[in-house]
Amino acid sequence: MNERTQMLSRMALYISLGVALNVLEATLIPLGMIIPLPGTRIGLANLVTLVALMTESTGFVWAVMGGRIFLASLATGTLFSLPFALSVGGGVLALTVMKLLRPLVPRVFSVVGLSIMGAVAHNCGQLLVLYLLMPGVGVLTFLPWLFILAIPSGWFNGYLAQKIISHLPGEDGY
Repeated sequence: MNERTQMLSRMALYISLGVALNVLEATLIPLGMIIPLPGTRIGLANLVTLVALMTESTGFVWAVMGGRIFLASLATGTLFSLPFALSVGGGVLALTVMKLLRPLVPRVFSVVGLSIMGAVAHNCGQLLVLYLLMPGVGVLTFLPWLFILAIPSGWFNGYLAQKIISHLPGEDGY
């Protein structure tokens, strides 16, 4: 198999895993029943983006994130709706922040710390999009709660990402 085919195969695998995790979380793990904040989720699909960020090129990671968001929205029936816009806003800000902080791993941040920063950025991106689409509805009152929730979800995804990365062939954990 040539290099381009291998890269496209890896990309398809990352995207399909991200879509599967998104659909699984949306249908089988109703955190909204436990935590009374609309749209509360662990963000398992972001695990795929984090692993790709740690192991692949920049363009590859952006393609994975974009493909995952597009196809997951298509699969869940939310394409071009408010949840789609929130996913795009959160994903773009989270990946931007994590990409900027990536060179600091492992000197300053662990993968877990990077994931927590990404979770915080994701929540900020979602609230920014919501505020731009629906100004004045008090969306910023959710910010402290979303910061608090970003810590365990970011930790969980970062922990899983580190475990996955350490088992990938040719990876030294970073």
